[in-house]
Amino acid sequence: MSIRRLTAAALVAGGLALGAVTGSAVPASAVSGSWHLTGYYQYRDQCVRAGFSAVTSGGIVQDFRCEVSGSRFALSLFY
Repeated sequence: MSIRRLTAAALVAGGLALGAVTGSAVPASAVSGSWHLTGYYQYRDQCVRAGFSAVTSGGIVQDFRCEVSGSRFALSLFY
């Protein structure tokens, strides 16, 4: 086998092994919290900035999502 094939085979095998080992760290049933609609924004970037700010502010917010709602974007926070 050529060096390229050996390298590719090793990378694939390593990736498969790593994927099998890492798995999900926390089962979905163990996550506490729920989604709360917090507001609407005209532009997606405004929604993302507000969500990112909420997550990184050090509070209880764990995640955010911006979904299209009509002609606006709805910001939901998970806490």
